Amino acid sequence: MAVIAHRGRSVRALIVLWFVRIVMKTVFRVFPMSDRTLPILRAAEPYLSRVPQSVRGVRIEKIVLGGVPTERIVPDGDADPHPRAALVYYHGGAFIGCNLDTHRRIAVLLARGLRVPVYNVEYRQYPDGGVGTSVADGFAAYRELLESGDFDRILVAGDSAGGFVCAKVIQYAAEAGIQGPTAFAGFSPFLDISAGLPRSSRHDAMLPLGKIRKLRTVLGRGPEELRGPEDMTTDATARYFPPSILFAASREALELDSLELHAALDRAGVENEVHVYDGQVHAFVVSAGLTPESWAAYKTAVAFLSEHLTEAEESRSEAA
Repeated sequence: MAVIAHRGRSVRALIVLWFVRIVMKTVFRVFPMSDRTLPILRAAEPYLSRVPQSVRGVRIEKIVLGGVPTERIVPDGDADPHPRAALVYYHGGAFIGCNLDTHRRIAVLLARGLRVPVYNVEYRQYPDGGVGTSVADGFAAYRELLESGDFDRILVAGDSAGGFVCAKVIQYAAEAGIQGPTAFAGFSPFLDISAGLPRSSRHDAMLPLGKIRKLRTVLGRGPEELRGPEDMTTDATARYFPPSILFAASREALELDSLELHAALDRAGVENEVHVYDGQVHAFVVSAGLTPESWAAYKTAVAFLSEHLTEAEESRSEAA
């Protein structure tokens, strides 16, 4: 139960950091957030989706899970170190953008690294619904996968806004009295959408905090209501969580989300690790391999999740 600081940065990480700061943060800062302009961001997604992404070593199938469009990503080969295990991935994008295509690479890497099927969920987001709708879709997909009977250990992972979906899926499962996730991995998770944490984006290479706050005008829209707290970093919510591993860039706007959840999980006695990397951008793990640090973080996440799959399998065998 530690915060592990990874000091120093590679040359490649420095190049990425300054490119994102100069280009992306500038665009986000000047781009107006409104019902009239946000669809422009969505219109850019098809172009982002054209970026080549390796899908070697896996088979991808389009399915519907709990009424939600989903990609089922299965690693090639017969070796299965974790039978009857799967991972559900929830992409980031501030509940207004990104999709299965933009996050297929990290989903594929997790499938290959863990040697388990990964379900990459395309939950509804703006303009089709607010955050309550995103969470409802995320939980519907998780619940149907669990109730299929094909898996007895299910991991959840997500980046940024997808980290919030993960946290609420964990909460919803506990409140529904069904089996919760075996473990959780969050990559720069956005865990408090209430704007209550004293965040700063001065040193964040990507996210201008003022624009994050303005998103609240669209996050509260239906058709599904968000149940429970908007802040998932408190002592009241920590009791829901399974073993968790969190990653953040040092001094990014959402670093505090991971640190606050870590403190609450410690107080609740829940096993957790937080890895904070110098000189990285928001959700850098999603681009695993782009920098040495992102690849190292990805490998750390895989090792943690794999360890907890093994422990859960051993516990189940002993109970039987």
